[in-house]
Amino acid sequence: MNFNLVNLSGYEMPKAIEDRRKEWVAYGEDNNYYAFLIDSYLQSATNNAAIKSISDNIYGEGICIDGKEKDSPEVKELRKFIGTRCLKKIIHERKMLGQAAMQVIYNKAGNDRKVVKIKHFPIHTLRPEKMDSEGVINNYYYHPNWSQKKRSDVLKKIPCFGKSREKIELYIVKPYLSGYDYFCPVDYAGALPYIELENEIADYLLNEAKNSFSGTKVINFNNGIPDNEARDMITMDVKKKLTGSRGQKVIVAFNENAESKTTVEDISLNDAPAHYEYLANEAMHKILVVHRITLPMLLGIKESGNGLASNADEIKNASQLFQSTVVNNYQDEIIDCLTEIMELNGEVPELYFITSQPIEFTSEDQEADYTDNKEKDAPVNKEEAKKEDDTNLSAHSDLSVDPKFIKDALELYRNV
Repeated sequence: MNFNLVNLSGYEMPKAIEDRRKEWVAYGEDNNYYAFLIDSYLQSATNNAAIKSISDNIYGEGICIDGKEKDSPEVKELRKFIGTRCLKKIIHERKMLGQAAMQVIYNKAGNDRKVVKIKHFPIHTLRPEKMDSEGVINNYYYHPNWSQKKRSDVLKKIPCFGKSREKIELYIVKPYLSGYDYFCPVDYAGALPYIELENEIADYLLNEAKNSFSGTKVINFNNGIPDNEARDMITMDVKKKLTGSRGQKVIVAFNENAESKTTVEDISLNDAPAHYEYLANEAMHKILVVHRITLPMLLGIKESGNGLASNADEIKNASQLFQSTVVNNYQDEIIDCLTEIMELNGEVPELYFITSQPIEFTSEDQEADYTDNKEKDAPVNKEEAKKEDDTNLSAHSDLSVDPKFIKDALELYRNV
């Protein structure tokens, strides 16, 4: 008896492929690794939630200038210089694809140029030119769809920031990682096998639900063995009628007689529900760990048995840790890149992102909380306190909710 063994390949980091016949460098063996990362984002629920939430937290309420209100003329001008939508795209691609590209637009070509606009440029449409003798990438090549590139296609070459005197250049947001000169792996690369596992579990369970005729089923034809063409036609007809569009779990056997019929050993998994639940939870846990999500609640993922009010302190601490260890690093990187570009126009004001955390807890908030606690601990005249509470609640007199309910809710919030 002959056996065919199928080896399940493990995940391998993509390589930068240099071809002496080409001026550009491919990303992965098929030059389509960005598409794999995009699919990993779209198909994995946990990875999707993590990347989207982290990107949203990085952007917060937008970029601002130190010492200026967000509705000041200077900040409005800054947000015209780099639009909100473009900045969100840059941040999202930096997190999802490991790199991002900014299109730097000047007022003219040549010397004495001024930067007038920064726009997002889709990084998955770019491939780097081979490095020069000093290890510098001077240009990137553009193609709208590298997977469908033909030999006859003419690629557009775009110079890197500061490497030309042209009107448009590219600034590549790419963190340094030893050994990776052309492309930087995503910071969640360690979780990619678990992201793929989560996808496979979802596909498998979906197929199980959609395929009404499934399992290890054998159909025996015990009236002789027809020729190859007839067997193929019969097999196709049986599978078309008895299986789903994606599943082919029926074995069609042709036998000389009933005594020589095919037999199949059923390898069953008795605790399948618990097994798949374990795999799903393990995959989700590993994905969150690699993304450095200290508490799933920060992504809007509520763990069973835990309420919001009972975890207020935990959420606050996790939010602080998440902001300081994850979000701030990305924000600083983006600000450094924007500052480097804007320095061509002269002195650059100090930039920062307005935070947008589930629970904001700055030093001013701590001081305010301390003051509130001192005032709350001090003896207060009950009549004055009642009068003050009634005054504060008077603004809600048009609501249909009982004012006493609102008062109790506010008191509960103070004690959290």
